[in-house]
Amino acid sequence: MDCRQHQEDHAHLVGGHRGLPQDNEDAADDASGDSVTSKELRPLWTCPKCRLKLLTKNLWHSCGAATLDDWYARMSPLARQLYQRFERMIANCGEYHISPAKTRIAFLARVRFAGITRVSEDAITCSFALPSPLRSHRFIAVEEVAPGWWSHRLRVTDPRQLDKQLQGWLRRSYRLMGMQGRLRRRAR
Repeated sequence: MDCRQHQEDHAHLVGGHRGLPQDNEDAADDASGDSVTSKELRPLWTCPKCRLKLLTKNLWHSCGAATLDDWYARMSPLARQLYQRFERMIANCGEYHISPAKTRIAFLARVRFAGITRVSEDAITCSFALPSPLRSHRFIAVEEVAPGWWSHRLRVTDPRQLDKQLQGWLRRSYRLMGMQGRLRRRAR
């Protein structure tokens, strides 16, 4: 299944579905006017070869070197369940696109903000970005990969770990990183 087919199969998940209520921190960010809507931003460019949506024309990407089917073939039933639940959490954030590659499955709003970096028999390793580090015993790694781009990685072994706290972090990541809300904050 290629990226385009997956998006068509999951059209009901991709379209601004709001899902769970926001936590207080998210509500405070939205009240300050820091949320960015897609109407305020120029449209994404679509690669004619792989149909991936990108920020600018001809931006480098792997262009279909891997598919979700490749990833599904490596997933145990538990790993697939964890992946599907993580993807539903991404869908609760708003419109998104999926970009599978050999080394990761990225989730994009305008840009990448979250992903799956590893799948094993009994777990998935997922990540999301924020403009500053969070502290939690849940993270296996938190690192600044570029100035103002902090990657937060966690290993998920049980569906109960995909909880309200993680949903709040993903919403914040979606808004600030994926929809580039952090850039709007800097411009003030």
